[in-house]
Amino acid sequence: MRRSNALLAVTIATIVVLLVSVAPLHAATPPTTKTADATRNKRNILFDNTGVFVNDATAFPPHIYASKLKIAHVAWVALQIDNGGKSRDDNVAAINNGWLRRWRAAGFKVGFWGCPRGVGEHNKLEAVELATPNVKADARLGVSLAAKFHADLYIADIEDQYQGYKPTDPTPALNRVYVEAYKAAASAAGVAEMPRALSSEGRIALDMKPWIDAGWDALPQAYWNSYAVYQPSLCVDFYSQAGWPIGRIHPTIGTFTGEGENRHVTLEDYEKDLRTRPTTGFSYYLPEAYLKATDKASDAGYRQLAKMAQK
Repeated sequence: MRRSNALLAVTIATIVVLLVSVAPLHAATPPTTKTADATRNKRNILFDNTGVFVNDATAFPPHIYASKLKIAHVAWVALQIDNGGKSRDDNVAAINNGWLRRWRAAGFKVGFWGCPRGVGEHNKLEAVELATPNVKADARLGVSLAAKFHADLYIADIEDQYQGYKPTDPTPALNRVYVEAYKAAASAAGVAEMPRALSSEGRIALDMKPWIDAGWDALPQAYWNSYAVYQPSLCVDFYSQAGWPIGRIHPTIGTFTGEGENRHVTLEDYEKDLRTRPTTGFSYYLPEAYLKATDKASDAGYRQLAKMAQK
């Protein structure tokens, strides 16, 4: 969920080529109202609340962090369960040792996020054809793990390997491949109504339509701390321009350092910016690493997250 300067440059250049002729990014009109949304998965209302992404279950035990998340009014926790076509065996072991059960007993909805495989090379139909079986398999893997452990939600982390680098790049076709494979697997597993969301970069040239039509919500990675172009309000505008109903857009924020432009952005800065758009719900990336319980200032951070939710 983090990326290089070179990849960001390609992504922004691609978006300009693909989208500016239709709706210039600099002229985006901020969304102001919510309208009826007949295609949204009804149980996705869960994402209208605050959530957190977790990478390492053992670093985020409920007996230490549940009280912190209650300060922040967090409703859901998403643990990485699959990555690159394989299950996260370390996190699976933690679940088998009661990690998920204890978080749920503490009053939280607990689910998963996963990173499926995509193309190995852009601008080649052969690469898309080669990737298609992997994309289908990874969609099925995410669903099977969610069903096995009775997850309350699933988030698909879809990034560069699914975006187009130019208008003739066939790579975005994989978005529909994933969505349709996920739908079939979820229906077969009896979890078709489980809350589901797309997580991706704040600005990225995906084919958004399959996700929108299939009822997914969007969690744009608004890492303003890494790049100025990922300012949350701008990410919201971008996803809105791409066709997402405003009620389905829930930015993910981060305060990690050392990536990209390495900008200093506080939670207070995020709060002020998020208030400029009528979104509901947001999430925080990796509290076990960047809002550690051992940090004396962490309680203030969790209180600030609670304040951010009061829009």
